[in-house]
Amino acid sequence: MTTRTKPLVVFAVLVVLGGLELVRLGNPDPAPADAPADQFSAARAIATLHAVSLDAPHAIATPAHDVVRDRIAAALRALDYQVEIEHAFACNAGASCGEVDNVIARRPDPPVGNAGAKAAAKAVIIAAHYDSVPAGPGASDDGTGVATALEIARAIRHEALANPVVFLLDDGEEAGLLGAEGYLADAGRSRAAAFVINLEARGTTGTPFLFETSREQRWLVPIIAHALPHPVTTSLFATIYDLLPNDTDLTVFKRAGRAGINFANVGGGTQYHTPLDNFANVDAGGVQRRGDQVLAMVRAFDAVPLDAAALAEAPGAVWFDVFAAFVVWWPAGWTAWIAIAALVVLGGAVVRGRRRGPDRAVTLGGVALGIAAFAGTLVLAAVLGAALLELLGLRAPGAMFAPYPQPMLGAAWLLGLVAALVATGLARRRAAFDSVMIGHGVAWNAVALVLAARLPGAAYLALAPGAVIAVVAAVRQLARLPEAAASVIALAGAATVFLPFVMVGYDALGAAIAPGVTVMVALIGTTFAPLIADTSRRLALGGFAGAAVLAVLALVVPGQSASHPPQLALAHVTDADTSAARWEAAAPPPIVRAVARFAAERAVVAPWFGPRGTTDVAPAPAVAVAAPQVTIAPAVAGADGTRMIALDVASQRQAPRLAIAWRSDAETVAVRVNGVALPPRPARLHSYLAPGWNRILIRGSSAHVELTVRGAGAAEARIRDTSFGLPPVGAALALARDVSGAVTVQDGDVTVVERHVTW
Repeated sequence: MTTRTKPLVVFAVLVVLGGLELVRLGNPDPAPADAPADQFSAARAIATLHAVSLDAPHAIATPAHDVVRDRIAAALRALDYQVEIEHAFACNAGASCGEVDNVIARRPDPPVGNAGAKAAAKAVIIAAHYDSVPAGPGASDDGTGVATALEIARAIRHEALANPVVFLLDDGEEAGLLGAEGYLADAGRSRAAAFVINLEARGTTGTPFLFETSREQRWLVPIIAHALPHPVTTSLFATIYDLLPNDTDLTVFKRAGRAGINFANVGGGTQYHTPLDNFANVDAGGVQRRGDQVLAMVRAFDAVPLDAAALAEAPGAVWFDVFAAFVVWWPAGWTAWIAIAALVVLGGAVVRGRRRGPDRAVTLGGVALGIAAFAGTLVLAAVLGAALLELLGLRAPGAMFAPYPQPMLGAAWLLGLVAALVATGLARRRAAFDSVMIGHGVAWNAVALVLAARLPGAAYLALAPGAVIAVVAAVRQLARLPEAAASVIALAGAATVFLPFVMVGYDALGAAIAPGVTVMVALIGTTFAPLIADTSRRLALGGFAGAAVLAVLALVVPGQSASHPPQLALAHVTDADTSAARWEAAAPPPIVRAVARFAAERAVVAPWFGPRGTTDVAPAPAVAVAAPQVTIAPAVAGADGTRMIALDVASQRQAPRLAIAWRSDAETVAVRVNGVALPPRPARLHSYLAPGWNRILIRGSSAHVELTVRGAGAAEARIRDTSFGLPPVGAALALARDVSGAVTVQDGDVTVVERHVTW
């Protein structure tokens, strides 16, 4: 193979592998409404979505929410399921509370002669939440999850399954997982719940990933690997998710020691939690893919023992899918031994290579240069990726998603290749191909050992390329394996584990993924850069020039569109103590600023959030709104030196949300809301509150709060009630926002009344 054709071959292989990954990450055509009854049909599921949900917001504690609840219950009863509405007042560990209505459905007809055993058996729970955020209809998050559950309920209603299946269409997930909290707080109802299959969404499009599992994985992963018809999953997802402050309903079940898995898609992030999460933007192919996955899992757990001993038997595992065709997995404890074995093989290749002729000669100095080149590739890629992100940030500070990310992603790809070519090219000036390749293999496996100790679920990212390079290096010393063949095999090993993240990283994280894409492509590049060192300088210069052109193009393409609008929520806030009113909006565009006199500097409006509690403000016309009512009872001393302070709060205008934020030198040691104590606080729960502050958020118009405090000191507090929508005086501001192309998000536009109290 000539010097000129080597780059063409490896880049062609990289393009083919990337295209294959892209195709495999796609979704199928939806099955029609007349598909066989035992199969999942996205057409039927979407028809069910339209029948039971609303193409309008239906947040907890709103009349629209009650309509959706009753429609879901009616649809399940029409399928002959036993349906109950569990009404509960629930709180989460983050001090968010509210009344919830969970819809719980059970199959009515256990096998004859086995009814008692069936009722007492551990159950598989299919969970999805039916509430939306106040800003949007929640058609995908999580209307399609509810519709998927109902379509599965139809498909299995007469199927003979050894383990009971219970459908939990829970409430209040968007308000802080309150439905799941309420369900688990009722031991009588939740005692049988042993394994949970949760259906979620973090967008409106994209392939559904099995992105989260419980920690008892060694017994679980083989079942997943065998049963999933189109597996898109990896232990990295589960590892990273456990480190993040993000939560889903499965988080609550995991805290209670229940096993489970979680499916979600991540595409269409701009539409997430906005008015664009509507019926029109539902991805039918994504509904079909997730439905097929979940139905396969339900059937896979047909006769799996779900007793506690079986679930607690095994520790962690490491796994990843190969082009969504099959799953490779091994017990987590094996990773270090595989990496050590690979290092031994590489050591043998060094020993044998030092005795070979000049075409395959290996020197210790060359191996060291290979290790240095690997490290240099990582550093250079991180620097170039960060520089690209900084450049793009000049155009749209804070922007996450754009309608045309291709130029940015293309620049990130090219910069990653440049990093690998530059660092490896320098090493190849003084070292032979085999020495540098072995050095790279040593570095890969060393990283795998570190990850095995610190992040076991992520270790395969380094171990797979490292093990492949070790085998290739050994074969090169034992037989006539051409350099090009060795490089392509190593390239395939790295691309298999990294390309899924390169392809979907933007959908998950937006523009912030640019440095990550650069680093991941650079790591892939280390597998073939030693082969094309003869042309690395020209290729690196060409790649850098191409990246510069693409970066400039990324700066000039439109940064927003109808499908990728900017987001802007508006608030009218009245200080009941002074009768002054203000507008609040985070970074309003000029057309919105022109309607109201927004101050040049951001103001502190929520000191309990510290630096995050600032926003842009402007004077607003006063409106006649009643302040929330607060009654504070005299403190009651406890036997252990504590004091109990009772507050009754109520919205005089029946606003559906109340909040209490307070700061005191006295330590708050316990909180009860309407008689319900907060559940234990998980170690991973991240608090956004500033030091010294506490906060309770109540979904409802009134609450009785009991605070147990220790130590002396008065408390200064702010009591807020919030209703959805702006008063009529906000019409011009909302119109300006609409003209700008922005849409509201999360809680949407709100009207807030606050007052100050002390106790």
